Amino acid sequence: MARLHGGMRRTGRELCLNIVGVAAIGLLVFPVWWALCVALENDPNFYATSPDLLPVHLIWQNVNVALQQVGGDIVTSLIVSASAAVIGVVIAVPTAYALKRFRVRYSSIVVLVVLLSQMVPGISLSLAFYSQFRRLDLLGSYPGLILADSTYAVPLMVVLIRAYMVSLPDELFEAARVDGAGEVRCLWSVVAPMSFPGIVTAALFGFLGAWGDFVFALTLNSGSSVQPVTLGLFDFQNRYQISWGPIMATVIVAAIPAGVILAVAQRWVRAGLRAGALNG
Repeated sequence: MARLHGGMRRTGRELCLNIVGVAAIGLLVFPVWWALCVALENDPNFYATSPDLLPVHLIWQNVNVALQQVGGDIVTSLIVSASAAVIGVVIAVPTAYALKRFRVRYSSIVVLVVLLSQMVPGISLSLAFYSQFRRLDLLGSYPGLILADSTYAVPLMVVLIRAYMVSLPDELFEAARVDGAGEVRCLWSVVAPMSFPGIVTAALFGFLGAWGDFVFALTLNSGSSVQPVTLGLFDFQNRYQISWGPIMATVIVAAIPAGVILAVAQRWVRAGLRAGALNG
């Protein structure tokens, strides 16, 4: 009897958790669904007391307008974000390895300082970048925006990759040393492949951070032909501030590339975050 009551309690608890989970997912997905419905509607009424949750007059014209307006900006964002992620990995992997492998004095303080650097407001960095990039003639260019996004992404990437490398056993490093591998070979031939989930997770965070950047784009590239999608959305909203259909279609189109990349990298991200949570 007690076993039966225990089973019923577990079933009821699981049912409640599932209901809460479905409700939470619904709350997160609903704005995206509504934006999609508005994007596919001929003349959406945003101020109706009972807005339609399904497109009544299904059209693709809004999507075509969005692609014409921000299609090139999406390509720019892909170039900038991918470059920032690659540069971040090249810098963060050896830095994280050094913090893990060598007994650096006050290494915990170094990690703390790296974390605190993430709390510096982006607008403060953008103003500092503006004065320097103006002197170096990097304003309104790909290298300038890539450098700015990489600088902001590297600290977080170092922390994430280091957290994953901490989970690797010390015997792995000793075995590589016994086999005659130096530190560089140990890093790139042994540690980096085994830390691949953590590296992918860090690269994804760096990519998404650069993809969603608006402050650096507005400060450093405003008025330039090198315009990421966030700045394109801003200009598009100013141009079509009454037409909600094209605006929402632009939002959906701009979110697709990042969503596809996140879906592809999901299995590595789960492993990377799990190791970072247990060992960070």
